[in-house]
Amino acid sequence: MFSATHAPAAALYDPCVRPRATLLVKLLVALVVPVVALFTLFAFVAYEVSRKDLDGELGRRLEAIAASAATQIRDAKYLSQLSPGDEHEPLYEQAVARLTALAQATDARLFLVDAEHASRGDTREQVTIGTPNRRAEQDRAELQRVFAGKLAASVTFQGNDGRWYKTGYAPATAADKSVVLAVGAEAPASYFDRLADLRLRLLKWGAGLAIVSVLAAIIATLLITRNVRRLAHAAERIGAGDLRVPIKATSRDELGTLAETMERMRMQLAERDAKMQQMLAGIAHEVRNPLAGMTLFAGILRDEIEQGDERRGHVDKINRELGYLERVVNDFLEYARRPKPELADVELAELLAEVAQLATTDAVTVTVAPTDLHAMLDRGQMRRALLNLAKNAVQASTDGTVRLTATEDGDELRISVINRGKEIPPE
Repeated sequence: MFSATHAPAAALYDPCVRPRATLLVKLLVALVVPVVALFTLFAFVAYEVSRKDLDGELGRRLEAIAASAATQIRDAKYLSQLSPGDEHEPLYEQAVARLTALAQATDARLFLVDAEHASRGDTREQVTIGTPNRRAEQDRAELQRVFAGKLAASVTFQGNDGRWYKTGYAPATAADKSVVLAVGAEAPASYFDRLADLRLRLLKWGAGLAIVSVLAAIIATLLITRNVRRLAHAAERIGAGDLRVPIKATSRDELGTLAETMERMRMQLAERDAKMQQMLAGIAHEVRNPLAGMTLFAGILRDEIEQGDERRGHVDKINRELGYLERVVNDFLEYARRPKPELADVELAELLAEVAQLATTDAVTVTVAPTDLHAMLDRGQMRRALLNLAKNAVQASTDGTVRLTATEDGDELRISVINRGKEIPPE
């Protein structure tokens, strides 16, 4: 491995370059986000529907309990006419006892209120007749429907103990079928425990779905990027001029089509490269024959001119130009032939010293860093490559020095041609 380095002063980091999103990130966004969003929406809808259904079911159950309790009140007109201090009246005690028995059977609190929201009996606590019922006062809208002869249920509310409750109401009528009292049935909203369990299950399912989606996206990305990397390496080989290795299509999807297209491109480039080599070889041979004749006659002409004749200098210039042209033709032939490397053990210190000697000019000095490394390489081809790089470095040097180095870089050997070139403007 070898490299030519011209050290610019411009910064290597460009703050305007934005990081690109990887294929994994794009697939995660495309696959995971919609799935998680849809599941979240589904979980929200399922939770709300379940909550409303359970709330409605509890309300209907409490309304039925209140309606059943209303049938136990045979003296509703009489109870509505009692005054504070009448709590020990036999009919009042009998009505409260019947309500208490039903309350124990249904695990609900039963109470009676009049149209003024005053208490007319309660199974949970001893209340004075006529005491304002705070729960009834908060359920004014529901009680209006009850005193109109309909069943009603309150909204779910939180009690002083932190638990959630709901109340169902039913009308209690007098003998003339007029509504004189409202029966309330209050019970804890135990379905919140079921909702909490449902919420926990939805969270677990959502987390599992997100994990599965992420794993699926990662696996899909690995399967896709493996072929993408293989095609990228093939493109790098083609860009470097290596047209020998065929590109195989390992899938039948779009990446497989791309691989087939790249393989056709490789074959076309290889065919065009072969034709170009033939053309260059033909041109070089056609030019070489008259060039050899011109060199021969220039030599004869030089011999016929006497020493000291100024025309002899012109002939020398012609010979130099013909020699340069011959080197160009030889380079064409060598490129057209592309000979296989003839590997041999080469001492790099000697090779670099020879290149430095040939590349040094009056204006630029080429130095070699001490090294004792050896390498298996084609000495002639490496010498020409390094000499071309060194000459380019000499032409671009601004401080009059070029340095050749050879170092080990892991399992590779790095030969560098280093010079200080013209600084690149920051813009």
